[in-house]
Amino acid sequence: MFALIRALFFGALGLLFLIPIGIVLAVVGLPIVAVLGVLALPVLLVLFLVGLPVLLVFGAIAALLGVTFGVLMAFLSLGVVVLKIAFVVLIPLLFIGWVLRRVFAPADPYRMHA
Repeated sequence: MFALIRALFFGALGLLFLIPIGIVLAVVGLPIVAVLGVLALPVLLVLFLVGLPVLLVFGAIAALLGVTFGVLMAFLSLGVVVLKIAFVVLIPLLFIGWVLRRVFAPADPYRMHA
């Protein structure tokens, strides 16, 4: 328990010493960062002017690929729905019709019976 209290005390004391150092670094460092930012503006402008058309072309290609893939998946999902309807509805109806035709069909005297 004593070690925990000692760690908390010296941690708080260390923070008290670090606050003035942080203020000094902020006072000295912020103007340097501002000057570097002003010097970097022409580079950022060139990168923006060169990179924006590349970004737009990439975005257009990605959009076209996405639309193509979406339309393809829509048609494939429609095909899956049609197959489900065929298996669930039409094949049982075909089987029931075949059974009913066999049951209720008139006897054909010309048919050869085995």
